[in-house]
Amino acid sequence: MTAHSNSQAQAATALSQLLAEHPDVTGLTWSIDPLGVLRGERHAESGDGKIVDEVAQIIGGTAAHVCFTRDGDRQGLAQLTTVWRDVPVHVWASYPEAPFGGAR
Repeated sequence: MTAHSNSQAQAATALSQLLAEHPDVTGLTWSIDPLGVLRGERHAESGDGKIVDEVAQIIGGTAAHVCFTRDGDRQGLAQLTTVWRDVPVHVWASYPEAPFGGAR
């Protein structure tokens, strides 16, 4: 077994534990990259990225939220990069932001 496959197996175990211990963590698409980084992502049509904050409370770390404008549309992005159970984790969610001065 190579170092990469060991890292992937460790990430798979961590993901299995996360989902078993916290079944309420839903709405993310999970993957494991070739280097063993556990990745969770969500492309939302509504909301505010709170799922990333919820994951941060469970596994540690602080989610960063930013907003950017592209072609007149405002988009929000929440990201968390941390290490949980010796596995690097990157979780992010994108979501539409209200226009300046508008309500969500």
